[in-house]
Amino acid sequence: MKLVLFNAGRLGALQHDESVIDLNFAYAALKESEGVNRFYIKADADVPSDLMAFIKEGKEGLERASEAVYFVKDGNLEGPMGEKLIYKPDEVTLRAPLPGMGIKIAMAGANFYDHSVDAYRSLRGATTTVEELKEQVARGEYRAWGFWKQPTCVIGPDGETPYPDRTERLDYEVELAAVIGRECKDVSEEEGIDFIYGYTILNDLSIRDGGSGGGPDGLFYAKNFEGSAPLGPCIVTADEIEDVYKLSMRQWVNGELRQDGNMESIIRGYSWWLSYLSRDMPFFPGDMICGGTCSGTAMDQTPRVDGSTDPKLFLNPGDELEAWIEGVGTLKSRIVSKS
Repeated sequence: MKLVLFNAGRLGALQHDESVIDLNFAYAALKESEGVNRFYIKADADVPSDLMAFIKEGKEGLERASEAVYFVKDGNLEGPMGEKLIYKPDEVTLRAPLPGMGIKIAMAGANFYDHSVDAYRSLRGATTTVEELKEQVARGEYRAWGFWKQPTCVIGPDGETPYPDRTERLDYEVELAAVIGRECKDVSEEEGIDFIYGYTILNDLSIRDGGSGGGPDGLFYAKNFEGSAPLGPCIVTADEIEDVYKLSMRQWVNGELRQDGNMESIIRGYSWWLSYLSRDMPFFPGDMICGGTCSGTAMDQTPRVDGSTDPKLFLNPGDELEAWIEGVGTLKSRIVSKS
C-alpha cells in the first residue's frame, strides 16, 4: 500500500490512477455497513487518520486499511455522514509523509560505491575503483559515517526550498528512506529488516561550499536549512517491495537526467545501519534511515580545481527537481529565491 497524507493532513491510500482513498472514513463506512455500533470511534481506533498512530497499528492496521480500500473499490463512495471517500488527483494536495516532528532522520554518508568513487576523484583528486572500495570495506578500512537531518527541514511534494544565503553550491541527492515501524534497541543485523515499515524518498539537499568539519561550515550546517529535506510522495509499505536492493533511482534537474543509479551499489544496507545505530540509542515508530545516494550529484561531476569547484552544475533559484525511485514514485520540488 502507498500511504499518503493529503489535503488537511488526512491519511490516504494512493491508487494507480493517482486518486486517493480516505482510509479512516472508508473504514468507518465499512463498519457501519456491517452494523457495528460507534463506527467512527471504531475507525479512529483501528485505522486512525494520524500517520504515526497508524504506523503503530502495524500489520493489523494495514489489513484493516486494505479492507477499507476494497470496500471503496466495490463502489461505496460516501461515508456515513456523506463524507467523500475517494478523491481525484486534481482534488488532492499531498503533504510530506512525516510521522511527527519528534522523529529521528539518520543519514548514511558516502554509502554507495559509485558515488564514493566519484567523490574520491572530485574531492581528493584521487582515483579508485569499486573493486578497491569493496576490498577496503571487507578489510574494515572504509569506516561508516553519517549525520542527522532535522524534521523541521522537511517539505512535502511540490514544496519550495529557499536558496540559502551561505552557499553558491547547492547540491541534490536522491535517497531511499526506510521508515521504522516498531520500537527497537540492540537490533541484530539479521533481524533489522523486520523493523522496517516502509520506504519513501528524501532528496538530501546539501551546501557544498565548506568542509565537513566541526566549524560553522561543518556537516550539520551544510545539511540542515529550510527546505533541505523534500520528502514523499508516499510511504510504500515494505510488503510491496520485493527486493529493496534492486530498485532503480534517478534525479532530473530542469528535465535533465543527472543521477541514474541502482540500490545495488549500496555499501551497507538498512539492517546494518539499524543494528549499528541501535546499539546506543532506541529507535521508535516513524524514525527514518536514509541509505545514501548514487553517482551523479553536482559535486560528483565537478572536480576541484585549485581547491574549488565550478558552480555551474549546482542548483540555482528557479530549478525544478524530480527525484524518482522505482516502486515508490516521483518527488518533485523547486528551488526559489529567498524572500
